[in-house]
Amino acid sequence: MSHVEVILEDLTSHPKCPHGPTVLFSRVSDGRRINFFACSACRDRKQCSFYLGTEEKMTSIAQQKWKEATENFTKCINHRKQFMGLNEIKLMSPSLRRYCHTCEQFVPSKYVDKHLAHLSTASISDYLLMHPSELLHPLDNPKKEAQFLFSHTAVKTLVEIIRQQSFSYVLSIGAPRIHEHISSSCEDMTSLLLDIDKRYHSFFGPLQFCWYNMFNNHFFSKDAKDIFHDFLKQSAGQLVIVMDPPFGGRIELLAQTVVSINRLNKAVNGSENDLPVLFVFPYFMEPQILNSFSDFVMLDYKVDYDNHPLFRDGPKGRKQGSPVRIFTNISVSSITLPADEGYKFCDKCVRWVSLENRHCNECELCTSKDGRTYVHCQKCQRCVKPTWSHCATCNRCAQTDHDCSEIVFSQACFHCKEPGHKKRECPKVNHAELQLKRKMGVKTKSRKKLKRAK
Repeated sequence: MSHVEVILEDLTSHPKCPHGPTVLFSRVSDGRRINFFACSACRDRKQCSFYLGTEEKMTSIAQQKWKEATENFTKCINHRKQFMGLNEIKLMSPSLRRYCHTCEQFVPSKYVDKHLAHLSTASISDYLLMHPSELLHPLDNPKKEAQFLFSHTAVKTLVEIIRQQSFSYVLSIGAPRIHEHISSSCEDMTSLLLDIDKRYHSFFGPLQFCWYNMFNNHFFSKDAKDIFHDFLKQSAGQLVIVMDPPFGGRIELLAQTVVSINRLNKAVNGSENDLPVLFVFPYFMEPQILNSFSDFVMLDYKVDYDNHPLFRDGPKGRKQGSPVRIFTNISVSSITLPADEGYKFCDKCVRWVSLENRHCNECELCTSKDGRTYVHCQKCQRCVKPTWSHCATCNRCAQTDHDCSEIVFSQACFHCKEPGHKKRECPKVNHAELQLKRKMGVKTKSRKKLKRAK
């Protein structure tokens, strides 16, 4: 489906599929606009076939079908029982431990014969029990829950950023590697993992893992939702969200989830401030991200992944390094990046940037975004990629083989809610003031500054 738009509204009244409340989408077909409900998590109808036009009424047969599908999807999960099974596995010698990837469960010694024809891993160490993302085979469906896992270097840097801000509670949404590191190595932090991968039930207890769909803020059990609420209460001003979503997912839905979590946190803790967020996504999605997360700023840190050929450094990686960055509402001037990984502090921008990111005195910014040194175009009055050139027809810089036809933005502006343009082009925005704020990176005060203010 091309040119499909999301209609953002309260999902609680929407019909449900096994992955929770569906989302209202809209597209134009043969000149006619069609609004329909479909699964929030699966972008392939083969993975979840739910489809209901807004002009249709679900039949009683269809209602029963989806009710049974939802029950079948969740009935095999007994988190407390699986956690008790994990404790039994921990008591076994590592040489006797076995995990069946086919059945997605640990195999007791007396049942090994039944799994001989299955894909399994034997001799599981204590380390792997605490770091299951290094044991489990990554899910690889690009239109559902495709998993790319942070490298150890990226985990170390992200956790260090969290520690710099003095946060002690971490909501790891789709970020199992962060959760594993904090749970096993950080006595000064507590993490709760929210993830759609149900296999983590076998490795983390109910207080550590909640089965969750980040695209509709749906918990697959009431117990998990209650645990999440308790976690918010315990955090009381010490919480940060780390969010590593599938890169093909709809940013509008993720933004709506963050808004919902913020609303709940304010109600639970009586807070007036939004939660700090570390949101991981490719740099080239920055316009879409800023249209949904208007107060975010992109850090110039290249986030590496272990199991993606382009999202990592080294001879087999992308020439300019990983294109994945961290977007945040934390003051960028309070975040220090590792100098030993190729980062420097810019005195003029008052922020850390990569070594190849050269400060432009005319833009008054370190302008590089993709890992190369940008060049300033006098006609455009901004810095552009070194491979771009100025096009007289478009009156802008672009690739030499670009299409001069203008691409119209079809979504609504985050600021004025009018269609056809983004916030950065909105006539109702004071762009000079906005540019100054982004340059300073002052969005959410760091905890250190808050403490000094007290």
